[in-house]
This record gives sequence, C-alpha cells and structure tokens, in this order.
Amino acid sequence: MKKMKELDEKNFLKMALIMAGVVMIFCAVNAIFSSYGNAPKVPHREEAVLDAAQPDKNISKEAENSNNQPISAAESIVSEQRYPLMLPNMRPVYEKNSDVVGWIKIEGTCIDYPVMYTADDGEFYLYRNFYKNKDINGSIFIDAHCSLNPRDTNLIFHGHNMNNGSMFGALMKYKSREFYDSHRYVLFDTLYESQVYEVLAVFISKVYNMSDNVFKYYRFYDAQNEEDFAYFYENIKRLSLYEIDLEAEFGDEFITLSTCENSVKNGRFVVVAKRI
Repeated sequence: MKKMKELDEKNFLKMALIMAGVVMIFCAVNAIFSSYGNAPKVPHREEAVLDAAQPDKNISKEAENSNNQPISAAESIVSEQRYPLMLPNMRPVYEKNSDVVGWIKIEGTCIDYPVMYTADDGEFYLYRNFYKNKDINGSIFIDAHCSLNPRDTNLIFHGHNMNNGSMFGALMKYKSREFYDSHRYVLFDTLYESQVYEVLAVFISKVYNMSDNVFKYYRFYDAQNEEDFAYFYENIKRLSLYEIDLEAEFGDEFITLSTCENSVKNGRFVVVAKRI
C-alpha cells in the first residue's frame, strides 16, 4: 500500500507539471497573438510624408516602407502626382541654393544660367551671383511681383546687358530677324518640369514714369480675363521689331526676358516667348 501511495503521488506530481507546462505554453501563445492583433499599423509612405510636412522631399528615395518592403507602382504614381519629383539636373543646384527656381537656356548663345527668385527682396540678385556673393554681373532672376505657385500668366526675367555679352547681353542679337529665325526657342527648366517657349515678340521699351498712361510690359503679370490678355497681346505684337507668325490666346503662358537697352533713357530690350 505504501508503494502504491508513493506511485500515485509521483503520477500526480508528473501530471501537475505537465498541466502547468501546457497552461504556460497556452498563455504565451495567446499573448503573442494578442500583441500581434493590437500592434499599431505601419503608416502608408504617403501618410508619413504628409505627417512629416516634407513636400519637397525626394520621393524616389522613399521607395520602401518601414518594413523595407517595396511599394507598388500604383502607390509610386500617386505619390509623384501629389509631390512631383525634382528634375535630376535641378536637384544638386537646388541643394546648393534653395532660391533657385529653374534654369534658362537659349541654344547657340551664352544664356545658360540658373534662375533665382526672392519674393521678399526683388533686387537681392541684381548684383549677387548664384552663391550670394557680390558680383557686378548679378544673376538672372524672376520679378518679385510674379507668382510661381499658382503660376502667373507671365513670368518676367531680369538680367544685365553686360558689355562682354554675358548674362542677358545676348538678347540684343534678337534685333536681327536672321538671328531670331535660328533662335526661336527658349528652354526653361523649372525644378520639376522641362518647358519650351517660342519667341512671340521682340521690342524696345523703357521704364516709364508712374503717371505715364502707356503700356508697361514690366507691370503685366497675370491675365484675369480675356480683356487683360488682349491688352498685353496686342501691345507686344504692335511693338515688335518685326512680324512673327506665331499667335497666342487667353490661357497661354509666357515668359518675358528683359534687359537694359541704351538707345533711349531707361531703355529696355524685351523678348516675349509663349510656352508650347
């Protein structure tokens, strides 16, 4: 009987240990699944970008989520539509100076420069170079009265007419019809898009007195209606040094390249081009 009792106690102890082990395993498994079910979801890449408020971030470098899983092509397209990718050729320029808004180039001329924009100080780059150092040549810059986002109808570019032909000095060659015939197009890359413009009018003007009731090309930024557009369009075509067989209509976008011209006091030489 004593041996039987000892055996029963051993069996009971063994069964108790087994049951305790089963309970511990069950609790551990249950805890794991419970934790997994309640774990916070990894935010979508676009949501993360929005939360971080980084609209100018290079989205292409964000091609993986926090689990290092590649995103789908559809997700990538949606992201690019929301935050356009900066052009590869503009990224290193922008990183050196965030005042840059694009690059202007006219094939066959020395005009091949970054374009600056400072809405709070319209003449900051009048005598400063790309690196913000004082420089008599200045930089090519967009008039501070222009709006880039949303974009105005007409963006006015300023640049010096240097004696050596640099900066906007080459624009003077447009006085020749023959030069125009072989240099009709102006290339302008914004930070996000390559654009092409065709020269629409070439003329000589001046900076007038405030009280002068005349067409002032340098005060036309945005056409709010067809009447505003017609006033701008009819005047630039009337002033053009030669007839150019290119038409424009309300809704078109323009760039106006302006530099000094010495044939009249406060003179300006102007080239207007339409986006195509």
